[in-house]
Amino acid sequence: MKLTPQQIQELYKFTRQHYVEYYDVQTELVDHLANDIEQIWKDQPQLSFEQARDISFKKFGVFGFMDVVESRTSSLNKKYWKLVWNIFKSYFKLPQLLSTIVIFSAIYTSFIIITNHKWIYMILGLGVCLVLLIRMIHLHRIKKQRLKETNKKWLLETNILNAGNMGAFSYIYFQIPLQMESQLNSEILITLVSLFFTCYIVVSYIITYILPSKIEEILIKQYPEYKLV
Repeated sequence: MKLTPQQIQELYKFTRQHYVEYYDVQTELVDHLANDIEQIWKDQPQLSFEQARDISFKKFGVFGFMDVVESRTSSLNKKYWKLVWNIFKSYFKLPQLLSTIVIFSAIYTSFIIITNHKWIYMILGLGVCLVLLIRMIHLHRIKKQRLKETNKKWLLETNILNAGNMGAFSYIYFQIPLQMESQLNSEILITLVSLFFTCYIVVSYIITYILPSKIEEILIKQYPEYKLV
């Protein structure tokens, strides 16, 4: 016996009621539940849809769908940072390498010319954080608009539009070179700190501008069914 379209929708509703908010994770669970329910019906055809569903759900254990959601979240987080890493590597190859060299040269020259390095930290730190804040607000509006249009949340889409939650801990990155401020008395240290800030700026640009601009392409590649939504 096969599940009806109405019963499939009931399974989607069931996963939402058990705190699964992302459509891609819901779909994965619904597929699993549907197959399991049909298998249960083969052995116990007298059971109702609700009874078979509850038997299938109990197989997930006391934490219900939580383990599946955590596993899927961890998997897509790794995929997200792999996307970031692949784009980041391209900034050390032509033609993107040219922009990386310009950023690095500007920061390095600033450290050489300006003896009070705290001014550089303040300008870089406040400047980058301000740009990140403005961009994060814009991405949040895009996320709300996309949810309003599709009425569906995708886990990878949320990661991209949350910019990997980078804004929440961006200040940490500026604490590391700040602790070294009194030690910037050699060209090697200045070079390392300049490279650090350059990489941070490049990564910030990738996660707040490049990945969001490719969101449709990324989602269709990850979820073939996304084209049908």
